[in-house]
Amino acid sequence: MSGAKLSFSANRVSNSELFVWALFVLGGSDRDVDVEEIYLKCFEIAPKRLGWRTRPDLPDYKKTSKALQSVEAETDFIFRPHQYARRLSGSGINWVRENMKKLETTYGQSNVPAPSTNQYMQQIKRLKNHVAWQAFLNQQTEEVLHLVADALECSPASPESVWLGRFTDLDRMADVSGDLEIGQFAKYARSIHVRGEAIND
Repeated sequence: MSGAKLSFSANRVSNSELFVWALFVLGGSDRDVDVEEIYLKCFEIAPKRLGWRTRPDLPDYKKTSKALQSVEAETDFIFRPHQYARRLSGSGINWVRENMKKLETTYGQSNVPAPSTNQYMQQIKRLKNHVAWQAFLNQQTEEVLHLVADALECSPASPESVWLGRFTDLDRMADVSGDLEIGQFAKYARSIHVRGEAIND
């Protein structure tokens, strides 16, 4: 089995590469490391990639387990001393050393980006393509409540609980993505909602 299939790209974040790096950081070059310890380290390095969809503050071990399976299926970087432990093989250690600078740059930072297929990334893309986003950029406040409501997939007449839920979703989206503009849009949407309520009272 060859490690050639696991190709490193400075422009692409890979859970498989992240798994190998986490094992190295934990001392997997010269000791057996429990897989659960590796899973947790992966989450610590890249929580945005490896958290639950609805609770990004919690680790989704299915994702790290899948990364382990990919590494073992595609490379010979990992040695399995027993069911619950892993250690880097000689080729795994060599691969890390050869790519050390890139690995440290990409995975050594605490803010490893979430995957582009992440639900939040998809929502952000949809939101920024919506006409309400242009209204936000222009700081338009007149006759835009229906646009904001449509962007948040509700209606101007939706119950207050629905609006509050949408605002919470926006806040979470901003926190997970680190996109400051989403946080600003959340404030804008709240102000438009409050303005609409004042007009209707």
